[in-house]
Amino acid sequence: MAALKKSTVELVIQGLTDQSLRHEFIEGQTVRLGRSPAHGCAVAWDRTISREHADLLWQNGRLYVTCLVAAMNPIKYRGAATRSAVVFGSEVFEIGQTRFYVDGGPVSASNFPSPSSPTSRETIAGRSQSTAEQEFLTKDDDDDEFLEEHTFPSIELKNVSFGDAERQMEVLSNLPQLISGSTSDVDLAEMLCGLLLDAIPPAIAVAAALFEESDVLEMQNRDDPDAPIPKPKLMRVQTREDYEGRFAPSRRLLRKAIRRRENVMYIASEGGASKFTMANSLAWAFCAPLTTESCVGWCLYVSGLGGRDDNNLVTADSLKGDLRFTQLVAQFIGSIRTVRALQEQQTQLSAFFSPKVMENLTKKGGAGDVLVPSERDISVLFCDVRGFSRQAEQLKNDLHNLLDCVKAALSAMTGGMLAFDGSIADFQGDAALGFWGWPTPLPDGPMSTCRAALAIMRAFHLPPEQQGLLKGFSCGAGIAHGRAIAGQIGTTQQAKIGVFGPVVNQGSRIEGLTRQFGISICIDEATADFVRRLMPPEEGRCRRLACVYPKGMDTSLLLYELLPPEADGTSVDDLGMLNYGAAVDLVISGRWAEAIERLNAVPDEDGPKKFLLTQMAKFDYAPPADWDGAFRLDTK
Repeated sequence: MAALKKSTVELVIQGLTDQSLRHEFIEGQTVRLGRSPAHGCAVAWDRTISREHADLLWQNGRLYVTCLVAAMNPIKYRGAATRSAVVFGSEVFEIGQTRFYVDGGPVSASNFPSPSSPTSRETIAGRSQSTAEQEFLTKDDDDDEFLEEHTFPSIELKNVSFGDAERQMEVLSNLPQLISGSTSDVDLAEMLCGLLLDAIPPAIAVAAALFEESDVLEMQNRDDPDAPIPKPKLMRVQTREDYEGRFAPSRRLLRKAIRRRENVMYIASEGGASKFTMANSLAWAFCAPLTTESCVGWCLYVSGLGGRDDNNLVTADSLKGDLRFTQLVAQFIGSIRTVRALQEQQTQLSAFFSPKVMENLTKKGGAGDVLVPSERDISVLFCDVRGFSRQAEQLKNDLHNLLDCVKAALSAMTGGMLAFDGSIADFQGDAALGFWGWPTPLPDGPMSTCRAALAIMRAFHLPPEQQGLLKGFSCGAGIAHGRAIAGQIGTTQQAKIGVFGPVVNQGSRIEGLTRQFGISICIDEATADFVRRLMPPEEGRCRRLACVYPKGMDTSLLLYELLPPEADGTSVDDLGMLNYGAAVDLVISGRWAEAIERLNAVPDEDGPKKFLLTQMAKFDYAPPADWDGAFRLDTK
């Protein structure tokens, strides 16, 4: 290998004045650089460097530097500003007002290459005016008169021996570690180029290309094999250090490999070399597409002059071993990326679905069908954090602490939902929507939903010394139960797992009414029916609140409050519930004077009591002539 390899090196960091430090790098290990990163290398003196600014990876004698999305300033390298760079040897790069270089020898003015300095790597991505990119997009491509074309299905290469078995198996053994250090597609492409050059000595130039999935489908579905090939989304090219020409992969070879989804090889006869490789003196090339779903659009491209051991005789048989190795790398990359994608998907899903729901979603043969939207009995739970405005005012000068407090409140709500096998459908500011009844039916109606709501309220009503970041917050919850559609819901461009139907709107309305009643959990009549039948009093209780027309609705709702057991020390004891329930019956029947007498036995601080008295006061404590048992609300 031409590149310098060290198991450890030191990164030298120099400020504008006398600030300096050194940080040791281990081969293949990614280090986070920033002003004050949680873990990694801290450059505390430079305020132009973000708190967490870039990831650095030392690998195969090169330093891979990639800015994070939130980084304010770019990398300055070779006279240009960029968001990522591959730094060779002891070349210098800058971030903000600080210089960096790997301690590989003395650093002088010669270590600051100009943008036009020759390099063994040409980048064909994000630079529309680069010579190599213009050649790739505009230069006349392959002349069939001078080409031998060979196509190799994967099965045909299965029993072919590697071109250099010992060397290539050693390279393959390091592949998992190299992939783990590739944190982006750019990193992956760079790594693949270096790996193929290391493993295939006859290769002079290699490329890793990535095309948009839509462009790949267009090339595969279009009948015209000579149609123009689209510009790649990403391409990285690497050549041997002693190669002096310009190199860009053959458009026709790439297009054929993508269209056929097979390995394609070109060998040039006399007069054809410069045409099909778009570079002087190269005489053969092959392309191996990555065909797994996680790698759609990726191609590995290898080109060279002669064969092994200075043998200029090149045949398809002499190259098949190296093509088999390249294809094996492609398959290896595809498999690892597929596993990684599944792991990331499962990690992301675990934030929205409980382990039980995840088991149903991912079980063999069940995932595809279960995602199809279907109508079923669904319970929804709307939770809304209260006290955010007050906390925002108090913590206006400490936004990070405010964010941590809001996260803690949202975590308390979603944690309660997931603990009782619910699914998180949506977040709306400081509110969350959970639902039950999908992907498996509800065995006991909305009982799990009610238990989740009670658990959430317990988290928000801990003693002050145990509240931690939840101090100052409270929560309101609304539960509704009925028919709805659940599953993958959305547009053709964007979809999510969610729930749809009138019951969702009803749950949202009910949650909003908790403020008017001065309670924590409000439930509809369907949910209350299950609670009365299935929930023991030592677990929870419910009381009828009132019959109302929510603002904007022409259908009345009979609402209930879900309460913890009396033993929890709530302000509403069983006697108070009995008196209040009798008062509600009298209000609905129009006997308001008697209702007021019963309400006198309910504590004055009781929120629902205040609600009934306020509503009756609007009519001078006498029911109107058209009284139908329900109050019409003028606010949500």
